[in-house]
Amino acid sequence: MKALLILMLAVSFGLRAEEGWVNYCKDPQKSAESEKHLADTRKDPLIFKLFALRVGLCKIVDDGKVELKEAIRIWDIEHARSVNERLLDDMKLGRKRTL
Repeated sequence: MKALLILMLAVSFGLRAEEGWVNYCKDPQKSAESEKHLADTRKDPLIFKLFALRVGLCKIVDDGKVELKEAIRIWDIEHARSVNERLLDDMKLGRKRTL
């Protein structure tokens, strides 16, 4: 269940703010938090998937191959999908949900 909470609180890729889209790839603290999540849950395939997705999206945004807004949209979809996958797995295994 701890992994679910970490998954749900996983570092966001970006955020819409009044001044425009915020790119968390450029934030060293957010990158360090992402690395810590991976280190704390190294055997969790969903955390690993989200970490790899974040690294890949950051790279293609930095390379100018995709707009930040599109990368954030992709992140949000995959993050939500991962949270739902974890919730379904927990329900199938009869784990107690705390949500």
